Amino acid sequence: MNQKSMDDDLLDVLGLGDDEDEVFVDADNRRILIEGEITQKIVQQAVMPLISMDSDGTGEPIEIFIHSLGGSALDGLVLCDVIDRLKTQTTIIVLGYAFSMGCIILSAGKHNPNVHKVCYPFSVGLLHDGSSNFAGSVGDVKDTYKFYNKIDSKIKKYILHNTNITEKEYNAMERKQWYMDANTMLKYGLVDEIL
Repeated sequence: MNQKSMDDDLLDVLGLGDDEDEVFVDADNRRILIEGEITQKIVQQAVMPLISMDSDGTGEPIEIFIHSLGGSALDGLVLCDVIDRLKTQTTIIVLGYAFSMGCIILSAGKHNPNVHKVCYPFSVGLLHDGSSNFAGSVGDVKDTYKFYNKIDSKIKKYILHNTNITEKEYNAMERKQWYMDANTMLKYGLVDEIL
């Protein structure tokens, strides 16, 4: 017998997808759910539908739900770029957690008047330093390490620009697992409101 989880029930209530995808799109209700790991599929499954909704001329609001443990920074940052430039009223909602890249996506839209970000009282965010595995020749590893240091620096600047986190606070927490409850996310400007 196949039991449904609470997440499955939530998806049913929201009218969104099944449990085999990372991103669920309900185009009729202009909803996108980002769940699970953020991978290169996010561009096809979330970014392209979001761009379509934003440019379809209806002006109808968009909702983006985040319930993610994080994933690929290079893929998730594409979504950040799009959210920062949305022309349509969009609400980003943290369902349970926005960890790692999910939390960086949550920081997107801070300076876009069309984006409003909310969470529930038990929602949790997590910022931490990224992880990578390197293999290959010494030169390849050095080049890759240098590249990811640049990306890490850009992410730091992005977070500092798009939150109320100071550089001193960021530096103190940079190499730690920085868990944030709803009130802490509100304090640091990751969300605008707790529902």
